Amino acid sequence: MAYPNLVRILAIGLTASILATPSFAQATEEDETANVEVPPGFVLPPRLRQIAFRDANPWTFHVSARFNTGKPSIEFGNLGNVPGRQIPGADVTDVSRAYDDGAVVLDGPRTNEVDDDGNQTSTPGGRYQVPVEGQDGVYLDLLAYTPGQTRTWAYAHDSQNLGNGRIAMSAFSAESTGASYEMEHDGGSLGFEMSVGRRLFKLGPKTEIGFSGSIGITDVTAEREERVVSNLIKLTDIYQVYGAVPDAFYQAPTFEDLFDDIGNAIVENGVETTVPLQQITADRTITVTPNGAFVDGSYKVKGAYYSIRLGPEIRTHLSEKLAVHAGVGFIGAYVGSDFTVNEVLDMSGYEVASTISVSESNEYKELITGFYGELNIEYWLSPRTSIFLGGVYESLDDFVQNLGGRTASIVLGNNLIVRVGIITRF
Repeated sequence: MAYPNLVRILAIGLTASILATPSFAQATEEDETANVEVPPGFVLPPRLRQIAFRDANPWTFHVSARFNTGKPSIEFGNLGNVPGRQIPGADVTDVSRAYDDGAVVLDGPRTNEVDDDGNQTSTPGGRYQVPVEGQDGVYLDLLAYTPGQTRTWAYAHDSQNLGNGRIAMSAFSAESTGASYEMEHDGGSLGFEMSVGRRLFKLGPKTEIGFSGSIGITDVTAEREERVVSNLIKLTDIYQVYGAVPDAFYQAPTFEDLFDDIGNAIVENGVETTVPLQQITADRTITVTPNGAFVDGSYKVKGAYYSIRLGPEIRTHLSEKLAVHAGVGFIGAYVGSDFTVNEVLDMSGYEVASTISVSESNEYKELITGFYGELNIEYWLSPRTSIFLGGVYESLDDFVQNLGGRTASIVLGNNLIVRVGIITRF
């Protein structure tokens, strides 16, 4: 772009001129000190008093409000990425597995079917009885642990019953197709800035060359809710039921009550009626349906960037009270933001037991660089105090934050900042 190149050339040229004139600066300062004394009773005219005050006070300090005329843009990318459940493979035998429509829990001998040394006392594939404390002649009739089977499992819907004693357990997830949305920063455009400068040397009574540093703060905020299309990923494991397949919404272990002759319950949950299930399975399929899912998402970025500018400056007085100030140099911006994502996979048409969603948030900071140019008009109310109005052209790199494969790209770019504030000499 033409403007960034022009500012870059001005910055290099003005810096070179400062470095090339140390002897001139020294001579000028010596001339100033030579003219400090005046005869007793002599009063300098206002214009000369103004110059004398400037000569004796080389430092300036300003505070200002800054208004960004062009809002930063924020682009959310790779949206619609819901990872879903991580289901261990069949080669992992010592874990439970939770699906979106069921669960298969790791089983083992219960405490009432092992001896003091931990050896199983019940017969695998059979049943065992445990006497009920305080109930003479009453026993719990329980299903024994059998290696390779589990007595603790559940499934949610009839569609999972594939017949022939087979139950399908599935987990769903969504894969982004690269959906993205761009929007402008929707927060305020006002910011705050402070600057300190010092005269290095003078070019005659009206013009001075100096060096300044400033720090400013500007907020960056964007929030958007979108419904995006993603690829649907379905993982399905098929398990064998050892017995008659129970009705849907089954959750094992299951029991029946023991009753006395007149129907009063003697021991609650006394007879186990659990139908055991295969503990692990290698019968797994993974299918991907392109554009087969909708994801409802909420995306938010909230942060701020602290800009630090360093560079040479020139100030020249057009009159006793009116001055023009310009500067160019290099800028660094310390950007910090919180990126928050909430995405829900729309499972309309599928039978699942719970909502499939993801909520993530992270904080990220980065230092980015660029260059600037500024021009201000100053009105000096007194030799010490001035008000000013001006603008700063800032060119900065982009800032990209990643979260779970998604991106939030904050494009600060090339912006014109309007400033108004107050200056004091000291």
